[in-house]
Amino acid sequence: MGKFSSEEIESQYNLIKMLLAEPEKYRDAINAIKKDIAYMPLELKKKLEEENIIL
Repeated sequence: MGKFSSEEIESQYNLIKMLLAEPEKYRDAINAIKKDIAYMPLELKKKLEEENIIL
């Protein structure tokens, strides 16, 4: 897997936070992210864990 820039990681992180702010509205997107979590960059996983964001 290739390296991701800090801007890409931050962008993905912000998108996930936005989706989780309204879980009922974005249920399908959240479920899709849950299925793809194994393919997330390690940096993004760490950032989510640091913020106690669990999918």
